[in-house]
Amino acid sequence: MHRLLFFSAAAGSLLPPPPPMAALAISSCGRRALLVDDNVINRMVVRKLMEEQGIALEEAENGKEAVELVKEGRVFDLILMDREMPIMDGPQATKQLRSLGVTTPIVALSADAMQSDKDSFLQAGADDFVEKPLNIDKFALVLTKYGLQDGQADQ
Repeated sequence: MHRLLFFSAAAGSLLPPPPPMAALAISSCGRRALLVDDNVINRMVVRKLMEEQGIALEEAENGKEAVELVKEGRVFDLILMDREMPIMDGPQATKQLRSLGVTTPIVALSADAMQSDKDSFLQAGADDFVEKPLNIDKFALVLTKYGLQDGQADQ
């Protein structure tokens, strides 16, 4: 494993890099997810659900931020992607992530459940489409389907 170090002129020494602002502590099992959603309430709900499962979560408020995180070398076990966001929407971000070689499962999240909305996301490279609102049952199914559910949610 490589570890990046930063030089601090003030301290006159090498320091480990600061942790990312949006990252939670990495869970003991090392499972990591990225949530891409511009709605703060949606992010709070998913953050709580992820914490209960012991899954580390990074958050991006739009697709451009998600693409930048991946370009920085961040690796995830699952990406949850909203459809409508400012700057870069979900299908555009999904297409860019796939063009960068990302094979991580991308699950589209949207309240827009028309078949054309689902199709546009899936054609962009999403692996799955889940209609909002995301409740505990839907969330558990997604985690199980993509191998992030460990069956120990009560611990």
